[in-house]
Amino acid sequence: MNDPSLILKSIGYGLVGFGRFCRRRLLPAFQQIRGSKIVALQKRDRHEARREAEKYGIPAGYGDIESLLSDPHVDAVYITSANCAHEEQAVAAAQAGKHVLCEKPLATSSEGCRRIIAACRSAGVLLMVAQTLRFSPLVLQIKRWIAEGILGEIVTARATFSYRAEESPRNWVFDPEVAGGGPMVDVGVHCLDTLRFLMGDVSEVQAIVTPAGRKNNVERTVEVVLRFASGVTGGIFCSYEIPYSSRLEVVGSYGRAYAESFTLPWADLDLHLETKEQSKCLTVNTGNMYGDLITSFSQAIRGLQPVAIPGEEGLANQEIIDAIYRG
Repeated sequence: MNDPSLILKSIGYGLVGFGRFCRRRLLPAFQQIRGSKIVALQKRDRHEARREAEKYGIPAGYGDIESLLSDPHVDAVYITSANCAHEEQAVAAAQAGKHVLCEKPLATSSEGCRRIIAACRSAGVLLMVAQTLRFSPLVLQIKRWIAEGILGEIVTARATFSYRAEESPRNWVFDPEVAGGGPMVDVGVHCLDTLRFLMGDVSEVQAIVTPAGRKNNVERTVEVVLRFASGVTGGIFCSYEIPYSSRLEVVGSYGRAYAESFTLPWADLDLHLETKEQSKCLTVNTGNMYGDLITSFSQAIRGLQPVAIPGEEGLANQEIIDAIYRG
């Protein structure tokens, strides 16, 4: 895709499911970048949507996605709604000829991911999964160290991400029909995607899910063991039961790299490198990862680069999550 009319045009985004995440993360992200702008938002309450749009200087606020998709100023949608709505909204956007940037997880099942991918392909629109940590300067630095051989032959990689979900304003995270799962789909997917980004494809997965099953409620804690196609092993721990914490560590035959709170945007974080030859701590500002994500997608829409995180990456993550829940 290479539309000359879009080269100099600012790409207009419609935010679907406008709420706390959009206010805290996406509004400041858009304010700090060029070439992409919010032209519309959608909330279930039409009057509240209009009030929010006026409050934040956004041209249009809609109470339903159909109206947003009919807006000619919307070139792409950024779907931030509850997980259960992603598939229906992404398919509707594709059928309306809008490019789709969708928050994780892409859908609540592998089959749903495939339907989204097929709909976007059939409509000739682009699809990208918003796995923001692939744009983290900290994660990218570790990826460079791995590629340069500074850590030697990689032996294992591990990521953790937890928080007390009962303190979250998103009450729907405890509803399996809405969320599609517990911490594994909410925050564990960030760990999974980051490890896949660093280590490659996963060939084997085993997990302990506590409590087991999701018929009446979601799990609270998950411990996952991965084997990558390269033979490297890895692990994920995610939970709704402990205060916020996140950690990323990659260990090789020469040493290790690790960082605490690696999931935070706009933060100065300590990235540690420990080998026989050196031991150092770099302060890395994680910056506007959301803005970098959006800019990358806008460049893809202009035909200037491929989609950085295509729908197939979301499908690969979901296939592993489905396997974890099957036990």
